[in-house]
Amino acid sequence: MADLAEYNDQNFYDSLTTTVDGEEVTIPTKKFLAFQSDELQYAIDADYVSEIIIPNSITKIPKLPEFISGIINLRGQLVPILDIRLRMGRSKTVFTDDTCIIIMKVDDIQLGILVDSVSQMIDIPEPNISALPLSKHQELVNGIIRIHDMVLLIISIEDLLKKNF
Repeated sequence: MADLAEYNDQNFYDSLTTTVDGEEVTIPTKKFLAFQSDELQYAIDADYVSEIIIPNSITKIPKLPEFISGIINLRGQLVPILDIRLRMGRSKTVFTDDTCIIIMKVDDIQLGILVDSVSQMIDIPEPNISALPLSKHQELVNGIIRIHDMVLLIISIEDLLKKNF
């Protein structure tokens, strides 16, 4: 994901302020974690991210939906792991050296999502964030981020949790 790294390296923070009528104005930003899954670029609100871990042993649990890979023991806490590829109607995640689990916490619910790779945390100017009308096929995507010629799909963590837990 070189384009995103390049975006961050181009004095990005200088573009967060502008001058309007002789006054310096700060453009509000939102922090996201960018990741890749099945050759698509996604982002999640960084407020929900607790940590990123390398998958080791995921214990299968019978009679769960296919997109729930199982659970892990994370420092004494049992955390369900969701395969984001399967949840988005794509093929199962293939484990590589870059595969990781993003551990998130929303209210009292802790959840891990299995992704192909994590790119980086990135501050996005709010004008670069657009709403996306929900459709039947992208029920978990609630917005898009435009950075130069690249688009990241924003995953709705609230919808992800409501529909699964």
